[in-house]
Amino acid sequence: MPSPSPQKRTVPSFWRVCASQLATVSLFTLAIPIRPATAAISEFQVCAAELLRADVSRDLAAAACAEVLYPKDLSLCVLKIKTLTPIGANDALVACTRVRRPKELAKCVVDIDDNIENADSLSVLDHCRRTLLPLRFAECVVGLSREIDFSPPRALETCIDAEDFPR
Repeated sequence: MPSPSPQKRTVPSFWRVCASQLATVSLFTLAIPIRPATAAISEFQVCAAELLRADVSRDLAAAACAEVLYPKDLSLCVLKIKTLTPIGANDALVACTRVRRPKELAKCVVDIDDNIENADSLSVLDHCRRTLLPLRFAECVVGLSREIDFSPPRALETCIDAEDFPR
């Protein structure tokens, strides 16, 4: 009996390799856990819940969350300012909706409020809202107040005026 040609022998082994690879991949996919279908919590829902927790009225919370590009950042800003400073939620909401970087606004207000004694919180909020670089502004106010005997209003005004044209 003649021996089978090498080409006939390689074809069946090729199919065996393919079949074994397919079986391996199939078994691997069975081992991957499948997450149950759950309703995702939207960032608008988180925003509304956090603003309500900060004692913002339902109507204001709905309007504010619907208007902003990043609702979770807005609600985090309001919640952080309200809980860590004496500023009310409605004042914080107005300021947080008027800035591009609400999380940086909150950090600015909290940092100055924590480090400067006798600072008027609403003035701090307004200055942090007006600056283009809230984190740098907070560093300026805190640094000047620590090293130079500046009153809080003078430190706020000096740092806000210095940002117009940095050299």
